[in-house]
Amino acid sequence: MGKLINVLLLIVAIYLAARSIIGIFFYDQLPIPFIITEFNLDQINEYRARVLLPGFFITLIYFIFRFFSGKNPTSVMWPIYVSTISLVITHIIGFIVFLPFTKDTIIMFLLTLLICLIARIGHNKRKNEIF
Repeated sequence: MGKLINVLLLIVAIYLAARSIIGIFFYDQLPIPFIITEFNLDQINEYRARVLLPGFFITLIYFIFRFFSGKNPTSVMWPIYVSTISLVITHIIGFIVFLPFTKDTIIMFLLTLLICLIARIGHNKRKNEIF
């Protein structure tokens, strides 16, 4: 199970690195981040504004609160887990408020949920090694 978690986290890291490079350097050439989806540019901008950015802000608020309360993360996986939990929360709110129930939105939600579960398992493993 440990090797599977390591492989899955490596795949997620490679995917996120590629997306970061595309977003930073090639945004003009590839303006649509989900090329394989059925979203048009307006839907993607709405998804970014209503799901991704609030998820990022919730993560920042959480870590600012942790800083002021004097608590440190218990493992290096904790920030990954918190950020994916924030995305899961904003996806759920998005489904309730505005996101259509299409194949693409459900796949994005399930992938976020899978990454969240893998990060939680990895966090539990690392936390047990520390203590």
